[in-house]
Amino acid sequence: MIIEPETPFGQGLPKGAGSASPQFALLPPMPPERNPEPESAPVSAQPLWLAVELPHLALDALVQTGSAASKPLVITEDSARPRVHDANRAARQAGVRPGMALADALAVLNAAIVLDYAPEAIRQHLQTLAAVLLQFTDHVCPEPEERRILLEIGRSLRLFQGTTALEARVRDTLRRLGYTPRIGIARTPAAARLLAHLRHPARPLDRDMLRRTLSPLPLTVLPLPAADITALHGIGMERIGDLLRLPRNDLTLRYGARLPELVDRLLGDRPEPMPRFHPPETPAFHLEFDQEVNTTGALRFPLKRLLLQLEQTLRAGNHCVQGLELQLQHRDTTTRLTLERSQPGSRAGDWLELWNIRLSRLELPAPVRGLRLAVPRLLPTGADPAELFNRLEGTHDEPGFLARLRARLGDDAVLRYAPTLHPLPEEAQATCSLERFPALTAATTPAQRVAGASLWLCPPQPSAPPGPLEWLGRLEGGWWTGNDQRRDYAVTTDRQGRLCWIFRDLRSGQWRLQGFWG
Repeated sequence: MIIEPETPFGQGLPKGAGSASPQFALLPPMPPERNPEPESAPVSAQPLWLAVELPHLALDALVQTGSAASKPLVITEDSARPRVHDANRAARQAGVRPGMALADALAVLNAAIVLDYAPEAIRQHLQTLAAVLLQFTDHVCPEPEERRILLEIGRSLRLFQGTTALEARVRDTLRRLGYTPRIGIARTPAAARLLAHLRHPARPLDRDMLRRTLSPLPLTVLPLPAADITALHGIGMERIGDLLRLPRNDLTLRYGARLPELVDRLLGDRPEPMPRFHPPETPAFHLEFDQEVNTTGALRFPLKRLLLQLEQTLRAGNHCVQGLELQLQHRDTTTRLTLERSQPGSRAGDWLELWNIRLSRLELPAPVRGLRLAVPRLLPTGADPAELFNRLEGTHDEPGFLARLRARLGDDAVLRYAPTLHPLPEEAQATCSLERFPALTAATTPAQRVAGASLWLCPPQPSAPPGPLEWLGRLEGGWWTGNDQRRDYAVTTDRQGRLCWIFRDLRSGQWRLQGFWG
């Protein structure tokens, strides 16, 4: 509590009261200061759901292979009575619609391409996208039958700066992978599904806003049997708002429990179980072609799509990879190609450059019917300077150079010298592959520190007695292997002016040339 004088001493007092005590006023306490929350980073106290619907997933899967045709294309389902599952733009412009009988569709099309709907391939695509979307939230729920994925994003709003920014990130990620999503956001999964299916622009975040958004919509958009819709129309209800105004007990008595449960799920009065998606420990990505591929050049576009899916999946799990396996699936056999890098990474562009080099050296033994990209082992993501800072122009990229060289020449053509810590200089190094021995700095032995090291090492060979020389030291070793050596090393200059690294064998007294001093 703060006490301040109401008037200065001697002012505002009656005459003759100058010596009286001053008057004081009690001021209320000041409220504590609060840091305002930024408007761009709202906090959601309630769950918030984002629904991603992929109505043209079967066509999008064809786009991944690079074989989407410009002429009419129809995807059919139900082999007993074939019907149109989906059609491309050329077929739709001719009047083909999903659900139409195949015979009716072919009657209005000229030389159309007809493909079968593959539910298992669609399920794999949806699981891949679910793993990609884990980078935005840890609660992802795919629904393969409806070609839809739901994300609980209430806890992610602060990280991604609000619903608008998060929705844009999700949409951009899916579009860069070649998919055409419809997105809906609402406080309940049922409402998010409905808004995504209708491509509704509203984003109701609370109950009142959700009621105002749903009320003007027609009853026909609800996932109800046609008989229930007809019965509701029979009593004069046309819109969802009419349904929301009816008491739940009356709905239960007249139509059973299904209709009240749907209303409760739409508004959030009844919880809806949403199982979490768990990605596989070692992801794999697969594409099947509608036509056989006979050249390696035609494999580059679908391989790029697989690598983009791999990059986004690794980003979601905070992983990277050092090696990949590419399987070229033929009619009867499979060609397996492996690629290793000296350092792990996840960016699709880096891996694509290496795979293009590898494929340019390959002759296909048979036409290719599909691709499968497998990840043998996932590694945790480490600090990558290229991800944090822009690489300066002209800097040396040794890991990338070695990876490109191995992709062109083969794994066995690029080797590394590995220290063996053997005391004899001619045995101090051995060649090995890059995987068996990474780029590490090994400590030198005491003998190497005494005797020195040369620029160009060669097997010991006889040498004439030297002229003036500079002694370096004595080396003794190898007795434990039966190759007992005792040498005195020195440096001298030959007639060409080269610094020669020589030693005298103390057992035979002969001089030998070990190498040239650097």
